[in-house]
Amino acid sequence: MQTISYSLQLHDELFEYMRKVYPHRNDSYLQWWIGNIDVAGNDCWNKCCVVKDGEIIIGCTTVNEVEIQNGEKREKYYLQANTIVSEEYRGKGLSRQIYQCYNYSNWMTLGFTDIAWKIQPKYVKNFTPIKPVRIYITFNFKVLGQLFNRLFKSNKKDDKSFFMPEQIKAKNNELFVKVSDVGQIDVPKSGRWIGDKVELVRDSDYLNKRFFNIYCANRYGVYRYEKDGKLEGYIVLRKMHYASLDLVSVVDYRFMDCHDERRAFVAANKLAKKNNIGFVFGMSSRKYGVLGTPILFRARKLLNCAVGTKEIDFSDMLVTSRSRSEERFSRNAETD
Repeated sequence: MQTISYSLQLHDELFEYMRKVYPHRNDSYLQWWIGNIDVAGNDCWNKCCVVKDGEIIIGCTTVNEVEIQNGEKREKYYLQANTIVSEEYRGKGLSRQIYQCYNYSNWMTLGFTDIAWKIQPKYVKNFTPIKPVRIYITFNFKVLGQLFNRLFKSNKKDDKSFFMPEQIKAKNNELFVKVSDVGQIDVPKSGRWIGDKVELVRDSDYLNKRFFNIYCANRYGVYRYEKDGKLEGYIVLRKMHYASLDLVSVVDYRFMDCHDERRAFVAANKLAKKNNIGFVFGMSSRKYGVLGTPILFRARKLLNCAVGTKEIDFSDMLVTSRSRSEERFSRNAETD
């Protein structure tokens, strides 16, 4: 068995391996994920470890590039995905072998599997936990109809279209306006929205890559948040189907004022009601209280996160679903 770094020649082979490991994953998603590695270049390739037994891939870990704004300094980090080991090779120390690829400090993982959370601290140098991601749920009166249908009618997925209006009005002076191009959002050039000590960069390049220039762009509703006619943030919403129920997911958000962050759930709840959906789901590393507008219920389960350095204070960094964690939740969920 040998551990090698990723190269373009491995694209098709790695794609077929990941299809086998994740049979319920959309092929377009897997191609998109590996395609991001392809265009990232050598630094990223060298941090993607592929384990082969002869000519067959039996394990891997992949990374994608992200950027953080650390004070006035922008830094590149590598977002680690799941460590994968073929079932017939588990228990033979391959995970430990792959973790030896973590020989650099600028890595982060947002949303560990329970097994990885137990194992990695033993083998990864400078494994440093940061604030976990929390799961939030709110609902509206449409939940009654959904639960009735869930209990007494067919559990078959409802394929009716999902309506995303051009505007969602929150209050008299607050408006969410749907945009079709990143140019319609006056994005700070630094990608810094909040002013926290450390922020995941959300600049035009990031937003374009994640929500507009992507194979599933039609699934996302990107809205600019205006207060008194002035841009104060953005939100990204979409429909999901989980446990035989439709729900609206708060995928991503950034607000100039952190006190406005709950407004993302207000907008999502209004969108849900327009589509006869009762449940709203979102993830955030913020610790919101239950009481407020809207009421937010916090699930017990936490999605743990960690970085590879003790030199930077990540304590106030906002992590949302799109940062990566949503993919772990939605592996068994369907998205429209």
